[in-house]
Amino acid sequence: MAKRRRKTRTAYINGQRWRITRAKLRDRYGDCDYGQRLIRIHDTLAGVELLDTLLHELIHARWPDLMEESVSEFASTLASVLDAEGFGQEAD
Repeated sequence: MAKRRRKTRTAYINGQRWRITRAKLRDRYGDCDYGQRLIRIHDTLAGVELLDTLLHELIHARWPDLMEESVSEFASTLASVLDAEGFGQEAD
């Protein structure tokens, strides 16, 4: 039986409450709205693509002044390592 995912979650980032939600996004995997403290992730993403995107947006939320290249590189590295270690994989 597949796990049912909540559409919206809450996370505390740098002492502030953020909402993380799955949404239909056009032309992007995710985005980070600092004014509303809202992270949106495209609702069709799964697996390592979802993990990479979520990490990417969380890094943006925590360190908004980082250059995009640094955010992308760090998120991809984290996602690759976590995926290789089996995090986020369904139990058999």
